[in-house]
Amino acid sequence: MSRQYYGIENLGLTAAQKNTLVQALQGLGDNTNPNPSRRNHWRIRLDNNAVIFEASFNDDDWTVEGIKNKIATILGVNASLVTSATAQTPYGPVVTYTRTTDRLRLVAFGGLLATYTDSQNAVLAYLFANAAAWGEVTA
Repeated sequence: MSRQYYGIENLGLTAAQKNTLVQALQGLGDNTNPNPSRRNHWRIRLDNNAVIFEASFNDDDWTVEGIKNKIATILGVNASLVTSATAQTPYGPVVTYTRTTDRLRLVAFGGLLATYTDSQNAVLAYLFANAAAWGEVTA
């Protein structure tokens, strides 16, 4: 298990699809951990189209293929019809998932399997750089 931050941004899911995905992602991680800060918790962007999750996650919860399969199920299509492209950003790798149009963007803050400190530093840098969209940021 790795304690890390992940973010998603809705690029073209319907409201129902977005809600289904967010509920599925909220169920990931060690939600029975006696330390509440290690359970899955999240912050929603002010426009309600992006979420940052923090928890002690199973390392296979946030793989490119795992998220792709969740999106395909939500869209009601075969996973082979959902494509992905990865780009590196200052905050970590970003994967954009597409099914005819872009549907979802995922970022692993600090990188895949980053240390908690690296992930936290990356998410804080992102939040400070995008404070207008996310609201007040405290370190």
